[in-house]
Amino acid sequence: MCSESRTCEAVEKGFSIYIKLCIRHVSRDYFRKLNRDSFYVRPLDAIVYEPYLTLNLQTSTVMTVEDFEVLSQAIETLSSSEKKVLYLKFFQNKTDKEIAQFIGVTRQAVSKSKTNVLVKLKSQLEIYL
Repeated sequence: MCSESRTCEAVEKGFSIYIKLCIRHVSRDYFRKLNRDSFYVRPLDAIVYEPYLTLNLQTSTVMTVEDFEVLSQAIETLSSSEKKVLYLKFFQNKTDKEIAQFIGVTRQAVSKSKTNVLVKLKSQLEIYL
């Protein structure tokens, strides 16, 4: 009888340790997934950060007032998410990977968005000029 109770206690103890480990691993995996998902699933419009694009062009060429106005008008046609990508890439010199992490999208999505923004700006500038 004594050995049966010891065996039962050992089995219960082993089962208890096993269940605790399972719960610990499941909770760890859950919080890792929650953290990972919260990092990637942020809509662009939910980000409070709103950059203000000001044009301080420091080039060797002289920019006329008309050129500045045309460029300002072209930038005004962009959406807020397009302005964010433009600002982060060309004014803060961030890489596509850094922008992707900041916004919560893939690097490829940032690259595509950047290309679309530049094409849109080019077409707008062609209209004005």
